[in-house]
Amino acid sequence: MRAQGIIETAAGRPEELITNLTDLLWLKKAVAYQCAYMEDDPTSVFEQPNMVSATQGENKFVFGDRDVWLAPLAQKAIANLSWKRSKGVQTAPFDYRKEVKRQNVETAKIRDRWWGWRASYGNEAL
Repeated sequence: MRAQGIIETAAGRPEELITNLTDLLWLKKAVAYQCAYMEDDPTSVFEQPNMVSATQGENKFVFGDRDVWLAPLAQKAIANLSWKRSKGVQTAPFDYRKEVKRQNVETAKIRDRWWGWRASYGNEAL
C-alpha cells in the first residue's frame, strides 16, 4: 500500500481515475518496481538524502534533483503513462494567399449580413 501511494503521488493520479488499460499496466509495473525497491526497509526511502556529493572538510554539500524515494525503474514506467508523455502538435506550412482569400470570404459574409440587415430599413445612407 505504501508503494502504491508513492507511485500514485509521483504519477499525479490515483488508480481509481484511470480507465486506459495501458496506463493501468504501466502503473502496476511501477508499483512492483517500487515494492522491490522498498523490500528491505519500507521506511528507508523517506530517510535518504538527495545528495550528489558531500565534502566534510568545509561542509560542502551538493543536492541533486533526483527523486531518491522513487525506484529508478518505477520512474521509467511512470514516464510511459499517457499523460506524462510529451505531446506534439502537427502544423501545416502557412499559405499567405490562401489565408488572404479565406479572410476576404469571411469579410464578405459579414458585410452581406450587415448590409442585408441595413437594407431592410430602406437603404439609408451611412
